Amino acid sequence: MGYNDLGYAIFFKFIDMKKILCVLVLFFSLISFSYTQNLDGYKYVYIPTLKYVNGGLDIFGISELVRNSFIKKGFTVFDENNSSQEEEIKKNNCLLLNVTINHTANTSITVLYGKNTVTITLKNCLGEVVISGEGTCGAADYRLSNELQKGTKRALEKIFKNKYVFDEAKTPEIKYPSVERTNETEETIKNYLSSNKVDPIEGIYKSYQDGQLSYYKFGIIKKGNAFKAIIIESDIGQWKPGEVKAIFEQSSMKGIYSVKWYLGNKTPFETFGNMDNDALLSVELKDVKTDEKKAEKFIKMFPSVSGEIVSKNNTTKASGSGFFITTDGIIATNAHVIEDASNIQITVSNEVGIFNYKAKILLVDSKNDVALLQINDEKFKGLNSIPYGFAKNSDVGSKVFTIGYPLNDVMGNNYKVTDGIISSQSGIADDVRYYQISVPLQPGNSGGPLFNKDGNIIGITSARLNSKALGTQIENVNYAIKSSYLLNLYNMLPNSGKLSMTSQVVNKDLQDQIKVLKNYVCLIRVF
Repeated sequence: MGYNDLGYAIFFKFIDMKKILCVLVLFFSLISFSYTQNLDGYKYVYIPTLKYVNGGLDIFGISELVRNSFIKKGFTVFDENNSSQEEEIKKNNCLLLNVTINHTANTSITVLYGKNTVTITLKNCLGEVVISGEGTCGAADYRLSNELQKGTKRALEKIFKNKYVFDEAKTPEIKYPSVERTNETEETIKNYLSSNKVDPIEGIYKSYQDGQLSYYKFGIIKKGNAFKAIIIESDIGQWKPGEVKAIFEQSSMKGIYSVKWYLGNKTPFETFGNMDNDALLSVELKDVKTDEKKAEKFIKMFPSVSGEIVSKNNTTKASGSGFFITTDGIIATNAHVIEDASNIQITVSNEVGIFNYKAKILLVDSKNDVALLQINDEKFKGLNSIPYGFAKNSDVGSKVFTIGYPLNDVMGNNYKVTDGIISSQSGIADDVRYYQISVPLQPGNSGGPLFNKDGNIIGITSARLNSKALGTQIENVNYAIKSSYLLNLYNMLPNSGKLSMTSQVVNKDLQDQIKVLKNYVCLIRVF
């Protein structure tokens, strides 16, 4: 055999091997398409209209052919406007198969030429592909629609190889994470609420149906150190009566809660909740479709309560800073901040949000520039504690800092922190009522707390030396009235209680101290 004869022999042997491989590939591909999980456990199919990458809709009728084929086999095509279907699927979304249709061509020019492929894929509630069918067809532009219908039917034949008979026993189940389960019922929760002195958040609530939120009815009762929302009813099948839907923990402010909310799929979501009034609970939740946050409302159904709306105010005359000294809403500030006030608004900012409250004047010491205010607003539920005490003496050179709202109309409504040292034990002309401090102050800082390194209050930031008045440049010469003058004024109140004298932030770094203390410093607006 010559060289060329040997080459031809090898070539033809190679061709034979290619044929064998092609046959094997075709065989195994047929096996994979003919293999199907049982479709009997599914009742509904959701079949959106086929859309092409250029935005065009299904002009060849592929989607309609697929829908009609599923109906003929005994499936129900899910209609988003059919409330009875929606309710059944909410209770068990594993009854639904999501059907996707793809139409591709092996040419980049147009689908009118070359080989076209229609692929139909069925996915279940677990996101698993139950079965996929593919049908190919040729295309000449005058008979493209007919060819695509043929390709679609070929794909459907591979899906419907077996007879379909709905059997709910074969419906798959999602394995949700486990949540805490209690033996509480609506009756036991009502008995608890009727026979105990309860916190304002405790009660039986229904979700306010104004959007995507599912229906929930739950009872919130105290369990240990937290409040637990226990399912009574829900239109979500995976949530059963007695299961804990959410855990609420009180924050530093009464009526504001940190919340561990379990989503529809029972995964935890950390968020915040707020008692808007005695009858309305708001919880900030995330829309799973848009990822946007929204305050969802829950209405208290039991025990019966009533809530009221609060008025708003208008033009600001002046603004300054202040800070809480009691848990029931007594606030300290400078007397000059609230001078000539007709109305006073207190703004408290924290991680949960921004809250505005009405306040009134309790006592004023104009001589020493100290004033006490009282929040008199039903929205204010009080504080759990005051995290700082009051120190009467501090040495020169001691590090100090303040939190306040300087120039809020220009610099914004967020709190600002500045620090420095005590420069002198006395103020202008050796006035012993004041500390001289190097902490930078601006208009609006007046009335803010002056903290020492332990997070205790040693004074109220009051004034800065005016360069124009002195005719020379002055930097960082500012003053704070000593805390003893504030304490003297507070003790003049009838039935004044004992103030906190210890710090909860001692030995913490400055940034960690500020995270706590900022929640107790407020913006004061005078109208």
